[in-house]
Amino acid sequence: MWRVVGAVALGGAVFAFGFHEGGQRCEARHAIAAIEKAERAAQLDAERIEVAKQRDDLARELEELSNADPIIVERCLGPNRVRRLNALQ
Repeated sequence: MWRVVGAVALGGAVFAFGFHEGGQRCEARHAIAAIEKAERAAQLDAERIEVAKQRDDLARELEELSNADPIIVERCLGPNRVRRLNALQ
C-alpha cells in the first residue's frame, strides 16, 4: 500500500513540476514574441518617420523652386511655372 501512495505522490510531484515549468516556458515565449513585436513596430515607426521627412524635404524643395522664378509681371505666373503646370496636364 505504501508503494501505491508513494507512486501517486511521485506522479503528482512530477505533474506539478511539469505543469509549473510548462507555464513558465509558455510565458517566456509570449514575452519574447511581445518584445519582437514591439521592436518591429519601433522599426516601422522609424521608417515611417524617415519617409515623412523625405516627403517634407521634397515638398520644401519644390516650393523653393516654384518661388525662385523671377516675377516678370506681378499678376502673371513666370514662364517656368506655366511650363511646369502644363507638364502636369
